[in-house]
Amino acid sequence: MPTVTIDGREVEVEVGTNLIEAAKKVGIQIPHYCYHPRLSIVGQCRMCLVKIEGPPKLQTACTTQVMKDGMVVHIDIPEVHKAQEGVMEFLLINHPLDCPICDQAGECGLQDYSFKHGQAFSRFVFEEKRTYPGRERIPLGPSVVLNMNRCIQCTRCIRFTEEISGTGELGFFERGARTEIGVFPGKELDNPLSANVVDICPVGALTSREFRFAERVWYLDKKPSICTGCDVGCNVTAEHRRGAIKRYKPRFNPEVNDYWMCDYGRGTFRRYEELERLGTPAIAENGEQRPATWNDAIDRVHQSISQAPESAELAFLGTGFLTTEEAFLIARLADAAASPHRGVASEEGPTRTIPNLHGGISGSETSPNRRGAELAGLVAGDGGLGAAELMQGDGASRCDFLLVADGDPGSPLHDSEVVARLRQARLLVVMGWASTPLTEVADVVLPTATHAEKDGTFVNCESRLQRFRAAFPSPAGVRPAVEALADLLGRLHPDWRGLSTAQVFDRMAADLPTLAGLTFEELPAHGVELQAPAAVVGGGTPPAEDAHP
Repeated sequence: MPTVTIDGREVEVEVGTNLIEAAKKVGIQIPHYCYHPRLSIVGQCRMCLVKIEGPPKLQTACTTQVMKDGMVVHIDIPEVHKAQEGVMEFLLINHPLDCPICDQAGECGLQDYSFKHGQAFSRFVFEEKRTYPGRERIPLGPSVVLNMNRCIQCTRCIRFTEEISGTGELGFFERGARTEIGVFPGKELDNPLSANVVDICPVGALTSREFRFAERVWYLDKKPSICTGCDVGCNVTAEHRRGAIKRYKPRFNPEVNDYWMCDYGRGTFRRYEELERLGTPAIAENGEQRPATWNDAIDRVHQSISQAPESAELAFLGTGFLTTEEAFLIARLADAAASPHRGVASEEGPTRTIPNLHGGISGSETSPNRRGAELAGLVAGDGGLGAAELMQGDGASRCDFLLVADGDPGSPLHDSEVVARLRQARLLVVMGWASTPLTEVADVVLPTATHAEKDGTFVNCESRLQRFRAAFPSPAGVRPAVEALADLLGRLHPDWRGLSTAQVFDRMAADLPTLAGLTFEELPAHGVELQAPAAVVGGGTPPAEDAHP
């Protein structure tokens, strides 16, 4: 590989690497606006001008590729600084001074570069700025609003719709100083990936209709997470303030969603605000639920399992919204009860495709982790009832005990006919975060954390295992499901009591050949592609007394 020297630092890069990417490898940021790693290179903004030994003039770093050894590049020199200041000065001639009311404030490339690479004064003293009358706060589609006065004509949004979404709604209109972006006649910006143009806009020209004026970005805590909208498993950043999620933004993972995510996935957090949360356990007496302590509720479930006669039918139904660790604990609970009746509720939905370097990734299930739950053991054993028999047949009517775990409102468990079938079980226990028709008819209700309030792993449509962390703690009275299930299992076998998610994962990895050698804390940021066939835990055989159940 050729070697290039950038401000005295040598680095080897692949042939064809441009100077912006080469500089990143040695910790040097070359300022730029029009360049994006996944878009065509146009060399339009001129902000990335650098000095290369040999050519007499400054060159754009985005269009200059390292092709052979010996290239020497200078960035931190007066000539380059002067060019950067000049570009910033031109960009700010007509830019409105509306940072206090601009939604991009706090994450604006124009703000950042004006401080780092600009100057504190302008030589243009005239007061008349170019404006675009009637082109402020223009909805381009259901997700995006345009403020043309702030646009710096970087063309990122236009190139995105042409090259990534392939829909081509946006274009340049007029010429020269009056050039503006807009949608073509008869079209609107309404493709499944449209909100990504907001993410890649370096200024406040394109803003989100959903997030607009919702919160100042410097008040937001940002935590890495996984989207639960489908089984693609897009990596996202959950941005919240005091536990109230304000938005999801895509988090870079070249193996899954690259830099992108779909508009549907961005809005999946809203159900946490729209639906009533369960706040305390409940136990039904004489057909009426009353609040209970966690200890009493767990005791009731424990007694129902431990005191069930040998002839009793006990069933365990999860959903694709369970983490792999939660599903593993439920499968071990089923093993402890010697029950083959277990399954995962999931359903097909619209196919959602996210572009990436491998030709894209498509998911069609409405839940994120059906594969992980089945991998962990929620698969019916010989002669056992599965999810279909429990939800669509009369299987629940045979059950003396039925545990339904994480009945997320996005799952198919809340159809009135399904609820009626599940209610036929003589004792119905429901774990979940939302008040739903199923929790309203349950004998025992266990309020658990949302996906944003817990640690865990999901397995996506390409069998990639990915880890996520809690963005914020759950409310008082609510427990993470791993904690509650470990408490319940601990009453049957004490060595399960008090286990964390990481400890549960490590036990699961010791039991499953598919996960052999993995540990929760050492899972890589981009996840792990599981190569071996899914190994199933359990199947109705009770555990030995001296072994893990």
